Amino acid sequence: MHLIAVELSESAPRASYFPASLCPSLMLFLRGSAQVEQPDGSFLTLPRVVLNGPFIRPTHWISSPDAYSISVQFRPGMLHQAIGVYPETLLSSSVSLYDVVDSARIDALLAAIDAQRDQPGAAAGTVSEYTAMLQNFLLDILDHKKKQGMGAAFLAAHQQMFMPLIDLSLHFGVGERQLERRVRESFGVNLRDTRRIVRFGWSLLRIIGSPVTWGDLTQIAHDSDYYDQAHMHKEYLEFTGFSPTSLLQKIASNDPAFWIYRLSQSDTKKLFLPV
Repeated sequence: MHLIAVELSESAPRASYFPASLCPSLMLFLRGSAQVEQPDGSFLTLPRVVLNGPFIRPTHWISSPDAYSISVQFRPGMLHQAIGVYPETLLSSSVSLYDVVDSARIDALLAAIDAQRDQPGAAAGTVSEYTAMLQNFLLDILDHKKKQGMGAAFLAAHQQMFMPLIDLSLHFGVGERQLERRVRESFGVNLRDTRRIVRFGWSLLRIIGSPVTWGDLTQIAHDSDYYDQAHMHKEYLEFTGFSPTSLLQKIASNDPAFWIYRLSQSDTKKLFLPV
């Protein structure tokens, strides 16, 4: 798992743009809230404690002023093992954690957080304290025993991920249909889309990791196993909502809505590369 804490201090609502990712996540709002744009253009207000599935499309969020949240990213393929939910049932969607976990445990966590948050002055909770509370909660509700399921095996074999299907099924010792079924059960998407999002993650790491010019995009497309730059352009529109060039311009402009793309390479890799 990978934890990210985000605190907004603006006096007005703030937009954020997130790309597609195979990482399911659990998000806790310490204060404030957020709305997520739906495919029909409407906005859905998220519950205070929400379980997000893997997303194969970009998402546009509007956070309330002074929103403060902690997000826990699950490794792709690990959601069912950890909490008993198949990621396919949450594909590109979110549910209240109350629908998944015993409500008394969630109520106890929120009560402890609110009591700490409402302390005056320096006695109020810190990010480290809130994170520790959430970690203890997760240790209580999640199955964190080490198991060798298909998700873990597939991640460990990432060098073979792009082999022909027949070779990949031989590598895992299962039939082609069974492999496809188990990949979908583990990641929420089929093998083709798993490969596409992994390839996108590889290229994204290159694009945001160092200064990139128009000429560099052709080489990045080639190195990331796209057919050509036009192919990468098409998939960036699908997974981020922007072309590679437009995305670079947004990042360089310091537009706060694109803060996710300014994380460290280490954080970016953990968020968008499931291998």
